[in-house]
Amino acid sequence: MKKTILIACLGLVSLGLQAQSISLAGEWNVELGKSGSTFAKSKRASQGELKRAILPGTIDTNHLGFAPKDTMETTHLTRLYAYKGAARYSRTINIPKDWKKKPVELFLERTRPTWVYVDGELVDSCNFISTPQRYLLPKKVKPGKHFLEIVVDNGRSVPEQVYGSSHAYTEDTQTNWNGIIGRIELQLASSVESKSAETLTGAIPSRSVVSPSALQMPDFAKDFHIKGAHFYANGHRIFLRGKHDAAVWPLTGHVEMSVEGWMKYLGTCKEYGINHVRFHSWCPPEAAFVAADSLGIYLQPELPFWGSFDKKDERLMAFLHQEGENILREYGHHPSFRMMALGNELWGDIDKMKEFVDDFRKIAPDKYYTFGSNYYLGYQGIKEGMDYFTTCRIGGEGWGKYNTHTRGSFSFADAYDGGMINHFHPNSTMKFDEACDKAGIPIISHETGQFQTYPDYREMKKYTGVLHPYNFEVFRRRLAAAGMLSQADDFHKASGLWSVKLYKADIEMDLRTRNMAGFQLLDIQDYPGQGSAFVGILDAFMESKGITTPEEWRQWCSPVVPLLEMKKFCFEDGEKILAKVKVANYGGSSLKGKKLKWHLAAENGLFCMDDGTFSTKDGEVRKNVGDLMAEDEGVLNIFSYDEGLVDMGELNGVFHVQKPTKLLLTLNIEGTEARNSYELWIYPKKALEKKGVIIARDLNQEVVKVLEKGGKVLWMPTASSHFVAADDKALQADNSVLQSDNATPYTVGGLFQTDYWNYRMFKTICENNKKKVSPGTLGILTNPEHPIFKGFPTEMHTNWQWFPVIKESHPLVLDNFAKDYRPIVQVIDNIERNHKLGLVMEWKVGAGKLLVCMSDLEKAAKYPEGKAFYQSVIDYMRSASFNPSAEITVDELKKKLVEKPRQVSLKELNNISQY
Repeated sequence: MKKTILIACLGLVSLGLQAQSISLAGEWNVELGKSGSTFAKSKRASQGELKRAILPGTIDTNHLGFAPKDTMETTHLTRLYAYKGAARYSRTINIPKDWKKKPVELFLERTRPTWVYVDGELVDSCNFISTPQRYLLPKKVKPGKHFLEIVVDNGRSVPEQVYGSSHAYTEDTQTNWNGIIGRIELQLASSVESKSAETLTGAIPSRSVVSPSALQMPDFAKDFHIKGAHFYANGHRIFLRGKHDAAVWPLTGHVEMSVEGWMKYLGTCKEYGINHVRFHSWCPPEAAFVAADSLGIYLQPELPFWGSFDKKDERLMAFLHQEGENILREYGHHPSFRMMALGNELWGDIDKMKEFVDDFRKIAPDKYYTFGSNYYLGYQGIKEGMDYFTTCRIGGEGWGKYNTHTRGSFSFADAYDGGMINHFHPNSTMKFDEACDKAGIPIISHETGQFQTYPDYREMKKYTGVLHPYNFEVFRRRLAAAGMLSQADDFHKASGLWSVKLYKADIEMDLRTRNMAGFQLLDIQDYPGQGSAFVGILDAFMESKGITTPEEWRQWCSPVVPLLEMKKFCFEDGEKILAKVKVANYGGSSLKGKKLKWHLAAENGLFCMDDGTFSTKDGEVRKNVGDLMAEDEGVLNIFSYDEGLVDMGELNGVFHVQKPTKLLLTLNIEGTEARNSYELWIYPKKALEKKGVIIARDLNQEVVKVLEKGGKVLWMPTASSHFVAADDKALQADNSVLQSDNATPYTVGGLFQTDYWNYRMFKTICENNKKKVSPGTLGILTNPEHPIFKGFPTEMHTNWQWFPVIKESHPLVLDNFAKDYRPIVQVIDNIERNHKLGLVMEWKVGAGKLLVCMSDLEKAAKYPEGKAFYQSVIDYMRSASFNPSAEITVDELKKKLVEKPRQVSLKELNNISQY
């Protein structure tokens, strides 16, 4: 094998400007064979039928692979033309006469491991997967016609761990395709290049990448550097508003290779305020860097790996090191390429990780490096050699503590009660100062969000390419079998609208953290793998799901974001409100001299404020004392020159309302696009009035007699009932938390936020680690016009005022009840179980009327919003509007509460990361 003629495996940018090139795009012959077969030997051996294929393309896009045997796959989308093994692509090439005695290079922009033959003789092989492969053809290849064969094998020649973990290969996203994509060319190299190539022996030359000069740098990347806990560029502090990218391309099953395609993708990111993309365990092609350079988006590529960084695995270490060098040498000249990580959630040898980073820094000293994104799930903390840290925590914390966290939501396997947003009473003061202030280097919140939504089955028609949504079809059939298919669109809308509010809360926690450097969301785009994780505000095609708009999203995902810090959002009439106004200013200029305008509007009533003041820290005061009104407004003058997190002033006041009222407080900076809004709820202050309704804990004989006599009963079942689980919130003596599921076969627990990532996967992880399993639900669905909400303003979905009611709840599984029965307040279940779940239900029982509330409203009533809901329920029951249409006898009800509902058995679905 002539190593001296192989350029491909040297990772060189290109050895100079090519004088000419000939595109080999078009029709090729293709022959399918087995991985490790005689395809890879020096002489060609026919193995099967010759077929036609269009390159650039793949076996999938040419419809040459094999139809799926399993159409019940739910862990990811299904390849319609899957193929794994060797494929021999061949065609005749014609070397021009004027290329005589000139070196000819074969350029393959992106492919799998390859073996190249010319006229039946093996030239060489290469296993680069992150960068182009280049072959210098032998000198004996003269002008004229020659037979070119390229064997591509997607089943061998890279370490086995890469196939199942890296997003360069995994079936969860872009799939393990076989083919050649991007540019396929014969290129004419200069004689100088040829001479350089002839002297190479296969080793990587230890020279640094030529980085762009300061004059070539666009403003967004000019003088990009780290100082303390922050990134800076062009003389200003910046904040990375990032998204995770997992190579999700549902039509082709492979990464986009055109600048136009990446301009569209990254342009959509920019519309939603994103200025940073982290490529989870893979590196995008040249086109992505070109588009990012143009749009001003910072990119963080990673080595193609997720797993154990084992220094004893010499093959793996050599492969990853080579890939890293190739990435830096091939794309390092791009201004958008400022950062790099060693992979995703690595564990293993930390000294080896540092060795890699040290080596890469010698090659490209203008870049900033970290170990694997969220390596060791953050538990190992910051180590020498890390320029910045992308993580969900900084070091370990005691179970039930949150002091090391750098994001607001977690799985129940990772953090008690799923993290701070689900655990603490809603507020806009939570932040991560305790963790970040001690760091000393920039901290980027890792995979922030992961709030699951119910899928939109209307999306299925978009899958017109090589991947089929059998997962959607299975989930849809499950919902139909449960009798709720007619509610699918409402499930999608209600869970989606709630998830947007949760993302806003999580992002603003980062913005309120003075020494946080950025976040990387998971994600604004749905992730079709790992059990199907519908966590995006956009679908897998990066198109709207109808739950938010770019304009709304940019309220909290922009260079400049007004922020309101409040300890709670729900108040009683006459209660004093204390709030701080701040601005996260990373817009590259001072705001001094501008005005921050505030506007209060009542959505369903009137309000006034006693001695209401909006004052800056410099002392300017605006007072508002007046009659009841529908709206009010005022101005804060901005006196600060500061960038970063800036204090603006305070809101102090006492609200008065005549009825339960929802307010919208909007902040905007005059003359800019910077604006943000917050919802507040004010309830009249009065004692609970329960007359006229029997409130029961058990459906005993005495309660039955009340119903038989035509009475009204509010039944709030407790743990004394066989179908309600006991509370599980107490800490044990060793400071660990009791781990029951807070569920029975008849109920699930009360989950405030939507379920994290994917229920099936984290149920598996929780059970394997003996942790409480998440209730797995996706928020509520209700009709806000229902008379039960006359004293409790609500939308169709969960909002912050529902917290005490939901946290004290055990939604009832209604699978045994009539399929067309709908509870007043329904809880949306996940795609795996599809239980019909009721939080509030009503029936006629004989001559009486029964309302069942699966929340302990006595406990919820310690909060103004909980008390308001309790009173609203009672007022409804006392009114003429309380007239249930569904009927049931006491015996039927008791029977259904004894019969176990259908049980859902889920196969294990494990994650790659170690827990």
